[in-house]
Amino acid sequence: MGNQLPSLSLRLASLRSSLANKLPPRVLLPVLTKCYTIMLGALMSILKEHMHHMEREQLSIHQSELTGFFLAALDFRAQFCQGDLATAAQIEGSVIDCLLVMVMKLSEVTFRPFFFKLFDWSKSGRKERLLTFFRLSDCIAERLKGLFVLFAGNLVKPFADLLQQTNISKTEEPLFDSEHGVEKSQLLLCSVLDCLHKIFLYDTQRFLSKERAEALLVPLVDQLENRLGGDEEYQQRVTKHLIPCMGQFAVSLADDTQWKSLNYNILLKSRHADAKVRFSSLLMLMELAAKLKENYVVLLPETIPFLAELMEDECEEVEHQVQKVVQEMEDILGEPLQSYF
Repeated sequence: MGNQLPSLSLRLASLRSSLANKLPPRVLLPVLTKCYTIMLGALMSILKEHMHHMEREQLSIHQSELTGFFLAALDFRAQFCQGDLATAAQIEGSVIDCLLVMVMKLSEVTFRPFFFKLFDWSKSGRKERLLTFFRLSDCIAERLKGLFVLFAGNLVKPFADLLQQTNISKTEEPLFDSEHGVEKSQLLLCSVLDCLHKIFLYDTQRFLSKERAEALLVPLVDQLENRLGGDEEYQQRVTKHLIPCMGQFAVSLADDTQWKSLNYNILLKSRHADAKVRFSSLLMLMELAAKLKENYVVLLPETIPFLAELMEDECEEVEHQVQKVVQEMEDILGEPLQSYF
């Protein structure tokens, strides 16, 4: 066997040279990308299982090396897969799954610098890194729950900024000017909303100070007007991502004055020219009442005039929905609303 190795090595070198020099780019580049994709997924599978068995002490010794490795692997979407969102999501998912194994073994002291290194990484290079970082943050928030809230303060401004930058009713400049820009903005927006939802859900430390609440309230409510992606995508995003986020946001506010501000901003959207926005604002009001329960009573005097207006709405769907909202509110509050009209 020893005598065959030099010959095999020469033949492999010759094959490599032939592939590099004789194949046209249109043939070689897609194959290289596909091979890299398969190899990266397999590598993550091996590393994930390996890290499951690693002791915390071993992990601590190799953390710097692992951090560098994961930063390179997380760059897969930005570097190799900008046009293929399905493949990017699949491979990125395998990297994130593997990375979460390491995260769960880190102490609070070691996680903090690691997370903010990822945060700094997301702000440099291609904007696709934002997609990866906020998807990862959403996954970490789900795993760490209340512990993640301790690190989320630095994300409030980026959250608020991205909510505005992905809102086509607020800006004409697309966040992503590359291929599939609209789809990328939608993915990023949903990750931001889902991550915020988990921060509010697992918050036991009064995360929403007055300043943070004010920074997020208007950009969140303004999402009711964001028709990014068209009717179907808008409807799905509102019901599955925005409304659950806003309901939990209201719970975390835990303050009459801020509830009043939130409720009033939503009510203003019920006068929007677009019937779909008016309809969505009613869904959000219903969620607000469901989450606040008897606390919503103090908000009824300012809410009722808006509901009365919508009972005469030119859109039949809106008119039906307002009747449903009144019924739901009566069920939640345990009293008829007629006396408020």
